[in-house]
Amino acid sequence: MIRKKSLAFCVVAALSLTFAAAANATIVGSTYDFSASNTGNTAIGASAAGTYTDPANAGICVGPPVDCANNAGLSGSFAFANVSPTQNTISFTFYGSTNGAGPGSFSFDLGNFQMTDGGSILGVSYASGALGGATSAVNWNGTAANFTFSTGSDYFGIGGNTVVFNVETTAATAVPEPDSFFMLFGGIGLLGLGLIARRKQQRG
Repeated sequence: MIRKKSLAFCVVAALSLTFAAAANATIVGSTYDFSASNTGNTAIGASAAGTYTDPANAGICVGPPVDCANNAGLSGSFAFANVSPTQNTISFTFYGSTNGAGPGSFSFDLGNFQMTDGGSILGVSYASGALGGATSAVNWNGTAANFTFSTGSDYFGIGGNTVVFNVETTAATAVPEPDSFFMLFGGIGLLGLGLIARRKQQRG
């Protein structure tokens, strides 16, 4: 009886490893367009204006003045991070400042998100942080996210400002590890041999 319980425990352990918690649905890229994303007095320039897909992660420069290469204007970039199996973040980081950019706004359009291990995006919402002198908002239409930053005067990111948005996702599909498969079938085999031996003992 003890042997049978031990073998059963081995099989349960193998099953637990095989069907472990779902992997993270991690964002690894997206398609974005910076070609026409400013209003009012705000001016914008991108290191790679147009539509591109990560991992290019083109930076932008907001003004006036639009001259971030010479430390003038507000420079910006974004990055993805994983928080849990069902949550990612998109963080925008800004440095510098503008002179006469408001009233106006600029925005990032991100869509066609690329994710590892399956999963899909359910929604995008503001999480934390602020770009000095500006309000931050996001609109998710089920396919793409539009991140907008608006000001009535200027944008201030001197010393570095970060604005974080939460991305809610469905859980990724669990992919069993190859070693877990071997453990599973090995455990089943041992259980089978144990049952055969037990029956022989009972017959004897």
